[in-house]
Amino acid sequence: MKARSEHPGKRRRGSGTAFVRSLLLPVLPFLPACQGSEAGPPLVVQRDSAGIEIVEAMRPLWGDSSLWSIDPDPLVDLTLSGNGPHHEFHGLRDMKQRPDGSLMVADGSSNEVRVFSAAGEFLGSFGGRGDGPGEFRTLRRIESAGDTLLALDRGRLTVAAHDLTVVGTFDIDPWTVDLHYVDGGRILPEISRPVLPMDGLTGSVRPPQPLVLLDLKGARIDSVGELRGAEVHVLVRDGSYVGTAPHFFGKASHVAALGGHILRGSSDAMRLEELDLSGNLVRILRIPGYPLDLSDALIAAERDFLLDGFTPGHPLRAPFEAAPVSDTRPAFTDILVDSSGAVWLELHRGRTEQDQPEKWLVLDADGTWLGTVEMPDRFRVAQITMDAVLGVREDALDIQHPQLLRLTRN
Repeated sequence: MKARSEHPGKRRRGSGTAFVRSLLLPVLPFLPACQGSEAGPPLVVQRDSAGIEIVEAMRPLWGDSSLWSIDPDPLVDLTLSGNGPHHEFHGLRDMKQRPDGSLMVADGSSNEVRVFSAAGEFLGSFGGRGDGPGEFRTLRRIESAGDTLLALDRGRLTVAAHDLTVVGTFDIDPWTVDLHYVDGGRILPEISRPVLPMDGLTGSVRPPQPLVLLDLKGARIDSVGELRGAEVHVLVRDGSYVGTAPHFFGKASHVAALGGHILRGSSDAMRLEELDLSGNLVRILRIPGYPLDLSDALIAAERDFLLDGFTPGHPLRAPFEAAPVSDTRPAFTDILVDSSGAVWLELHRGRTEQDQPEKWLVLDADGTWLGTVEMPDRFRVAQITMDAVLGVREDALDIQHPQLLRLTRN
């Protein structure tokens, strides 16, 4: 068992995590172990179990402060960087940066993918509502696969070249809610299938969701396991299906690509699993005892908020009234991996807490718990790079601003 000091090694993703770990090996022997009360408890305890690396982060390196910061004044604001309809956005679904620095956004209202220069100049677009090649029924997500652009529609994925020429489309599971590009030309769809009456389930359930790798033409490569689905309650009365509702503060699972590996985690605890492309578990990252307590007042406010959305007698109200309340809040609601291999976990906010800014817990690439970074008010994160955060800010008039914000890593 090893205890890591307050000088964690940094690592960047190369062809995969094995490559990055090889860079750290010459450094690790020189890291002093924390011993005795003067040094305090170790930052990280690391051990192996049956060939699986287990990294337990015991406390944040930054303490109660944050050594990384987000500048609220945007480097680029696509709403303000030009004029005309190409710089007007409604129902924004996603925003990503391409390898050459250009920016692409998925506009849900127009069902368009729009591309802008690094300075915010409009370069081109494709899409529009329809079923033809390059059109979208319901544009959901975009992803950069090197110079290739991937656009997720309901039940279909469109592949476009760097110049926005559509080179192919293929069918995909209609319940795909996100896409993750895995190094080596692989796509990992994130699927969230609902519980349907014909499933024959009742009570509280967490139906598993498949994890399957596809190539860039849509061909299935392999299954790499599954995710635990979201906690839902299926209400059945007198043998008849009434409806399905999520648990209050219910848990769910999330997934992300880490170079040539996959990260998955269920929000029951601050814990992530790293899988190789055969689905083998190679590493576990966790923060033991991370506080997830809920107050009675917050639980009551959450129930009232959701139930107030239904009039008495509304057919969808009964499943929510019957849904149980979890005794802890979810640990996180999203996973992002930045260009250095650091893992960002969006801390959970209840529906009555949505006016609070997003907060992201950061784990260094080696598993060290760095601390928490707070985002500007009304800003929703889409992607994190080495020196910037991409996302959408809504102003006081609810106008959407796709923005690039400076990330400073002190």
